Amino acid sequence: MKYKVLHIFSSSVMGGAEKSMLFLADSLQKTNLAENIMAVPQDSFLFKEAKEKNIEAVPFSTRGSLMPAAIVKLIRIVRKHKIDIIHAHQGKLYWTALAVKLFCRSVKVVLHRRQDTRHKFYSRLHYSLADAVIAVSKAVADGLVKYEKVPADKIKVVYNGVNFERMGMNAGFGDVVKEYGLEGKTVIGTAGAIVDFKGKGQIYLIEAAKQMRNEYPDLRCLIVGSGKGLEEQKAYAKKLGVDDIVFFTGYQNQVQKYISAMDIFCLLSWDTEGMPNVVIEAQSLQKPVVVTNVGGNPEAFADGETGILIKPSSAQEVVSALKKLISDKALATRYGKAGKEFVENKFTVENMVSNTLEVYKSISRVESEE
Repeated sequence: MKYKVLHIFSSSVMGGAEKSMLFLADSLQKTNLAENIMAVPQDSFLFKEAKEKNIEAVPFSTRGSLMPAAIVKLIRIVRKHKIDIIHAHQGKLYWTALAVKLFCRSVKVVLHRRQDTRHKFYSRLHYSLADAVIAVSKAVADGLVKYEKVPADKIKVVYNGVNFERMGMNAGFGDVVKEYGLEGKTVIGTAGAIVDFKGKGQIYLIEAAKQMRNEYPDLRCLIVGSGKGLEEQKAYAKKLGVDDIVFFTGYQNQVQKYISAMDIFCLLSWDTEGMPNVVIEAQSLQKPVVVTNVGGNPEAFADGETGILIKPSSAQEVVSALKKLISDKALATRYGKAGKEFVENKFTVENMVSNTLEVYKSISRVESEE
């Protein structure tokens, strides 16, 4: 059976979730087992990229969860294209997608949950009304069952697939080394949004750099990412006296070039994390990783085999892990090689596609049995 799937996302930015949706739709399209259409803002990154990948895109956006105009627009799209499944990739569109079911009774709705966060009690109902829920990690799935009261048999864990061929395209990382004077230096780093002062825990890496600089005079730190907290973090690095060794690169589309310039990659999430794609990408580039025990982080690597798991919100934990890897280069190399093998076996595009199609098949089968 070939499914007609409408992927919906009302966002104009080029974030990780948006890229994941695009990659899934493109990967599904290539199997010829699903015909994919994307309903996204016309001025968005997603709309432009969909057209370039020969995926049909239709204009759609909304400011809220239950906007009548948006629901009517989505109903028209579903009817015009004879959609079988609405795949909602954004929390604020869950109710919009489910409202369409009242008028298009044959359509099925899949909710894709990427964050390990909590909803208000009145929002939990949308999970029970959905036909299936995809969680990007076991941690997210467990949270949905425990806190959102979602029936476990309605949830399917589908790990994001990674385009490892693209991650290998790190040509140009020498330019990064040259730009920041990293030749012959020990480079630690991270990549992620800096939505506020703490961001993805970048401040703990800055504090670690402060503690380590005297013992490791060749230490340098790359912080890749942007957001509202960027200037605060820059000011913090200056306050601690490490602004000469901590470099903020801002947002980078080709993040693999910057990770390639690092010796050790860190992700120091302190509050929530669904499934950290950047940790997977870093391992694909044979980088040993230091990762906090938050959300789906532990599922993205193998503690003691490809990296080191630490407690969140502790610069001292970061320092201890970094010192272990810096002082034992053989260990760091072994972790890096094992990491590449680990992620290329676990986070394949084939697994992502087959597991997603399994979800589509399961809800279509329910309909046929009725």
